[in-house]
Amino acid sequence: MARTAPEPDRAALEIAHRQLHTSRSLDDMLKVANLKATLYAVARRHMKRRERFDVRKMQANDND
Repeated sequence: MARTAPEPDRAALEIAHRQLHTSRSLDDMLKVANLKATLYAVARRHMKRRERFDVRKMQANDND
């Protein structure tokens, strides 16, 4: 059973766009196939990191 990567949301795409430090706009990057693939890869990586961060745990100062 092949697992497909989740589609990045707009917030993840905007953060990935900032991380790439490019002068192109986000919408322009989404129109070009190679740039879109790069943007999605960086956004998915960000989503994995965001998934691991638990705000409530940090607020409760519940460190493992």
